[in-house]
Amino acid sequence: MASNDGTAGGVVAALTAQGLQGIPVSGQDGDHAALNRIAQGTQTVSVWKDARELGRVAGEVAVQLAQGVDPASIEGVEQFTTPGGNTVNAIFLDPVPITRDNLSVVVDAGWITKEALCQGVTNGPAPCN
Repeated sequence: MASNDGTAGGVVAALTAQGLQGIPVSGQDGDHAALNRIAQGTQTVSVWKDARELGRVAGEVAVQLAQGVDPASIEGVEQFTTPGGNTVNAIFLDPVPITRDNLSVVVDAGWITKEALCQGVTNGPAPCN
């Protein structure tokens, strides 16, 4: 389990160099290289949060805060207690685990093109086959 897809790529390379292909590797961010590794079968999963949705929500919240709206009254805000014990307002968007079984989600969302996703993939999962 890697903290992000960049680190997961390093893990895949290190495992491959040691002849240990096939060990499950996870990352997060849904970066294009990771999605291609998932299509190739060298990375198991990437936890994807559509950055466009994150940006849209952040922009909407910023406008409301600039207008003087109380943060606790913004739609979707929840109270969250940090590991340090501080309570903060937060809006949580749903992450999507992307695997070989649902790669079409990121293509259909326009996050990655089929060509970029399937580069170098033979006998791959949908949408690469």
